[in-house]
Amino acid sequence: MDYANYSVRDFLEDDAFRNWVQSPTDESNAFWQKILDGYPQKSAEVAQARHLLLTLSDQATAGFGSEDQQKQILRNIKMQMNQENGHPVRKLPVWPYWSAAASIILLLGVWFFAKPNQKTHSYNSNIADSRQRLVEKVNTLGIPMSIVFADGSKVRLAPASRLSFPEHFNKGDKREVYLSGEAFFEVAKNPERPFFVYSNELVTKVLGTSFNIKAYEQDQDIVVNVTSGKVAVSIAENAKPSTASGEGKVQDLLLLPNQQAVLSRKEAELVRSLVKEPVLVRANAAQKEFVFTRTSVNEVFETLKTAYSVPIIYDAALFARCELSADLTTESLYEKLDVICRSVEATYKSEDGQIIITGNGCN
Repeated sequence: MDYANYSVRDFLEDDAFRNWVQSPTDESNAFWQKILDGYPQKSAEVAQARHLLLTLSDQATAGFGSEDQQKQILRNIKMQMNQENGHPVRKLPVWPYWSAAASIILLLGVWFFAKPNQKTHSYNSNIADSRQRLVEKVNTLGIPMSIVFADGSKVRLAPASRLSFPEHFNKGDKREVYLSGEAFFEVAKNPERPFFVYSNELVTKVLGTSFNIKAYEQDQDIVVNVTSGKVAVSIAENAKPSTASGEGKVQDLLLLPNQQAVLSRKEAELVRSLVKEPVLVRANAAQKEFVFTRTSVNEVFETLKTAYSVPIIYDAALFARCELSADLTTESLYEKLDVICRSVEATYKSEDGQIIITGNGCN
């Protein structure tokens, strides 16, 4: 193949190129990297063609109008292509979908890219935006796959999940990885090089902590929950709704241990809450810390706040005269709160990642 003279359209019509973009393998990655090394002047055309194919694939997955509308678009494009410059279009191999797909993206590409607020984010489009040479790990096993980065960070990649990251991970001013599926991260602390995870429309930024992300392509929600440290999550800039439709919606959050953020992909809104089963953040918390004998309830609340790293909001003056005698060693956080609130005739609720206690206090 004389790739030196290839245009964007030529790459779009190349079987090997399309197969590489849609279903990359180690062999095809090596082949096309060799092409890029041999024809560096073609890097712009390759990047544009790759981005166009991935963008169209996302549009098709998301639904490009009705079936009748799609067929009519294909008919119109074929007619226009056959009439273009008075010359018949060179006959392509039998791949009707991609023939139409390439034509659609070429003729309507401006339409796709003129609406940044409507961009469809996916694993493929995210890695297409990367300017670095990436390595991909795909977990086809029935058990989690362990990955260790050069900086010491670790990942447990869940089954049916994919993770891409720079071949030279320790270079640059930030660490970036791309996730499709679910993974648990233990990030080595390095304030000089923040760690970013791109998972569909959600961007997660950390300096050093442990957290889990669930972001399968077919799911309506993306969920991030934090085990230790702090995690900042935000909706990708060009995936945020317009000012009018996004007014009042939360699009950036800071998460603490035992908190989670759920991104509704349809509504483009983040919601913070506590995880279903908060766990002890202080692994060395002594069991005796939860055995209370006529202990001030305010002190009990503070003990729980420290042990679980969960914000607990209460009126200290109101509960100043309340005491608790109980062994809460084996109870979960919510069971502990049930016992405490029953003993002082109070109630609690979980809201925005914190516990709010209300009651009348004690005489």
